[in-house]
Amino acid sequence: MKTIQLTLLGLMLCLASVALAQTPEPNLKWGKPTDAELNMTTYAPDPDAEAVVLCSQTELRYDLSSGSFKLNSFIKKRIKILKEEGKDHANGGISYIYNGHRSGQCEILAKLKATAFNMVDGKLVKTKMENDMVNHEDVTKTLRLTKFTVPQVTVGTVIEVEYEIDSDYFYNIDDWQAQEDIPVMYTSFDVTVPEYFSFHIDEHGSYPLERKIETTNMTISGILPCSCTHYRFVGRNLPALRDKKLLYAPEFYGQRIIMELSAIDIPGTMIKYFSTDWDDVDKGLLEDDDFGGRLGKNPLKTEMQEAGVANISDPKERIMAIYRLLKDRVKWNETYTLYAESAGKVLKEGSGSNASINFILINMLKDAGFEAYPAVMRSRNKGFLTVTRATVKELNTFVVAIKVDDKFSYLDGSIEDGWLDVLPDHLLVDRARIVKGKNKQSEWVDLRGVSESKSRSMINGELQADGTLQADIQTKFTGLEAASLRHKFRTATDSATFVSELAQEINCEIESLTLANHHGLGPDVERNMHVTKQFDAAGDIIYLNPWLLNVMSENPLTEEQRTLPVEFPYLYNDNLASVITLPEGYVVEELPKSLMIKSDDGKLSCIIASTTNGSTLSSRFQIQIGRLFFTPEEYPFVKNFMDEVYKRLQDVIIIKKAQ
Repeated sequence: MKTIQLTLLGLMLCLASVALAQTPEPNLKWGKPTDAELNMTTYAPDPDAEAVVLCSQTELRYDLSSGSFKLNSFIKKRIKILKEEGKDHANGGISYIYNGHRSGQCEILAKLKATAFNMVDGKLVKTKMENDMVNHEDVTKTLRLTKFTVPQVTVGTVIEVEYEIDSDYFYNIDDWQAQEDIPVMYTSFDVTVPEYFSFHIDEHGSYPLERKIETTNMTISGILPCSCTHYRFVGRNLPALRDKKLLYAPEFYGQRIIMELSAIDIPGTMIKYFSTDWDDVDKGLLEDDDFGGRLGKNPLKTEMQEAGVANISDPKERIMAIYRLLKDRVKWNETYTLYAESAGKVLKEGSGSNASINFILINMLKDAGFEAYPAVMRSRNKGFLTVTRATVKELNTFVVAIKVDDKFSYLDGSIEDGWLDVLPDHLLVDRARIVKGKNKQSEWVDLRGVSESKSRSMINGELQADGTLQADIQTKFTGLEAASLRHKFRTATDSATFVSELAQEINCEIESLTLANHHGLGPDVERNMHVTKQFDAAGDIIYLNPWLLNVMSENPLTEEQRTLPVEFPYLYNDNLASVITLPEGYVVEELPKSLMIKSDDGKLSCIIASTTNGSTLSSRFQIQIGRLFFTPEEYPFVKNFMDEVYKRLQDVIIIKKAQ
């Protein structure tokens, strides 16, 4: 059972700054918004909000059908549109487990209704959603997404959406998210659990909910009297979760309730304890037809033989030759999955998810004599994997772990421009589990440091008296920096557009540019260019900034306080050296203050310095990000670090004609 997921416009935690007393009491009646809701033009605790959830109610109840328990969910939500950009909240989606009405367990979406309420010429006008505004998309063979659009939505509209989901998965309660991408004025979560089920309940987040737990007696479906525990959680005036720079999954830190089934005890029928561990998860995956069932024969064995793969002596080059061969046959369809389609189907269609490509790759690698396994994970954009919560629900994809020289290297079917150990940043997780199979112990690995991306630049320039600088710039990129450059080149309309966009990025006129190793896959890319840049000059004074590559175009951290962590995308080391010859008769009047700053553990450091020797100005910039995750307690240092680096990079050096 999945809760509603209204279209996201971006995520950032916005703390309330206005007295909560200014907020009207929630309207818990459905079908007729109050005058206060209809006339509302702003939400006091968050005046910048484009929309606000006025009221959201989720109720879960158990039922009996054909001798089996069912879990029925009833969801209602009322949203007020406050600004033009908030109109996108008229588009919604509900995901649920669907098996095409085949036999077996499934979830059924029912009674979906949506209504727009508008005041027109002083009268309340209701517009209901018609059936043609609802469509269904099968995301996977078991997951369906029902999309809908609420009609006649404009600034000032109040939207109401309600639906039910009847689930055969009575033992599985999805996490309840109290916070959303817009502020939530009122939200409630009611669950009534029969005495036969025991749940472990956790609350996560920074805004504690009102909680009420009571015991009650009821008769389920009119035939089964039992004692029940009623849980009720209420949240009021919860701030919005909006996009936050240097953070992958703000919603993971939002207020939520986690209910994990620990035991089922039905007298005379069954007693079962759900104390699964990760070995159980491994076993379940390997027994699944669409996971372990995809491990088997190499479907491209003949192609590998014809390509002479076995004759490549260097193991890493042999691995990448296998990967190139596979990618010539199958393109990534830009989806990440945990389960895969059959190799025959994927090869026939010529495209597949990263999981589908990865399983074929594993089989090819094994055929070439490599140890290769799936390394399952929860990608960074989904939040951290909770190791103590052993369930396949925590996982959403995997990469391929390959044993090379007694250590693992990693590759993924989504890679188009990188190399071995150059994973997309959202797959650089702190915990991935290498599932090895029978008679082999799985192991946890940290992928955050598998590859350090680097750039090394050398600038040699000559400055003219009118402020014109002619410079040769040589740069070598490795890791994700190289992959990023390849991606920009590959996706550019043409080479002229690529050069034009680069010139705009560095704010220089590019006279010539050459690239090496920029096609296909590879560990690095080299770029050489000759540029011209005009600096301000007045009389006998030139105002020079020696950093021509726009190494830090903005300071990404502007908040004075932050309650959420900072996550850098990948380990990074950037070195830039600049040597500029001054015009004849000119000297540096004064050098900017140097900067040497680093964290206590030395994982975050920067050096910025300039020196002069007669007619030559030499400058050096080096920044190292050796750790990806910094806690909220470390934020003051990280912000100060970014402030200082950005400020020093804006310094102008005054070049003046000698008297």
